[in-house]
Amino acid sequence: MLILRWARTAIHRNWVWLLIVLCVSVVAGSMLHLRPEPAYTKATWIWNARILPAHTEEIVAFAKQNEINLIYVHIEPTTVSPQVYRDFIRTAKKASIQVEALGGDPNWALTASRGSIGDLVSWVKAFNHSAKPDERFQGIHVDIEPYLLADWKKDQDAVVEQWMKNVVYLVAETKKDSDLLVGADLPFWIDSVMVPGEKEKVSNWMVERLDSITLMAYRNHAMGPNGIIDIVHRVVADANSRKSGSVVVGVNILESKEGANTSFHADGTVEMEKQLAILQEELEKNPSFAGSAIHDYESWLHASRREEE
Repeated sequence: MLILRWARTAIHRNWVWLLIVLCVSVVAGSMLHLRPEPAYTKATWIWNARILPAHTEEIVAFAKQNEINLIYVHIEPTTVSPQVYRDFIRTAKKASIQVEALGGDPNWALTASRGSIGDLVSWVKAFNHSAKPDERFQGIHVDIEPYLLADWKKDQDAVVEQWMKNVVYLVAETKKDSDLLVGADLPFWIDSVMVPGEKEKVSNWMVERLDSITLMAYRNHAMGPNGIIDIVHRVVADANSRKSGSVVVGVNILESKEGANTSFHADGTVEMEKQLAILQEELEKNPSFAGSAIHDYESWLHASRREEE
């Protein structure tokens, strides 16, 4: 009897442990299944904010259709009222789309033009202060491109030094009493420019000070020599150990005079999406890779409509 009772007890205990193991396995499996995939950025630029009043619903519908979750919207204080921006941001956020205030000029790389940077920051912060939570900009995004200045060829180091000082100013002023993000458009070759007098790349310097950079990697193929991945991989690799989710890779669908391989204008939106999928698959193991951006909304919309005809 004692042997039989012991056997029954042992069997009971084994069943209990088996049930526990099964329950743990089910819970663990469910958690793995529910774990969200990385939320990659898919952004676009709107340079003409005057289209917002008449086209907000259309823009948001297009964004939802194309899985856009971030829009850089140009700030035009003299031609577009704060209410227009508030209405747009509120509508966009209902569709889970964040909006950042866009501004920039090559001259913003010069300390003499620092006042214009301060004006943008002050305007955005005052706007957010007076807006409701669902009507506020998430960040400030600048497109400066100092290499377009004549002085870039005459004295690149001097321009770079001023540009860096203005970026420090931009970040400091923006972060003062706010949680606004700060991002910037940069050329894909920025890792070839060195901080004057230092061994540090300007690309690394920017990554460490900005919340994100958007590389203008304007090519129409992801793989191969001189493809998107080929021209951005060094900046992405350098950023991996510096800041996660800091590099957005931008492509172009605006008609370009710089060569057919610099835009998806002729290739169309289907090919662009195919190449962006390849880009994401190839770069997703890089901690710094944050997603993609398409330049720009109106060009993208026109290309889509052209394909529907």
